[in-house]
Amino acid sequence: MSITAVWVALSMVNVVSAAALAIGAAPKGDTSKVAEKIIKKNFPSCKKMGATTRKADGSIKATCSGVEFLVFTAVNPKDNKTMELAMNCTAAKAHLNISC
Repeated sequence: MSITAVWVALSMVNVVSAAALAIGAAPKGDTSKVAEKIIKKNFPSCKKMGATTRKADGSIKATCSGVEFLVFTAVNPKDNKTMELAMNCTAAKAHLNISC
């Protein structure tokens, strides 16, 4: 797991504990392009995109370099800013109780 991935996971835990974080759908558009942009921004070690699927809740399950990711947005109610995020599925389940 990269330093960026650890930072994202820990930041999410801190935000969740500080305020109710609103988790939402991934941005609209082609799932492959949306997932690749967000995953590679958060996980630069991702080299090769694999399958992508938009889930019923609007999030995207994607594979990159053999690792499964969940791509979604989150709104921080303190400043109403929307963040585009990618978490590996293990971290999403462990820290947010969201399954891929």
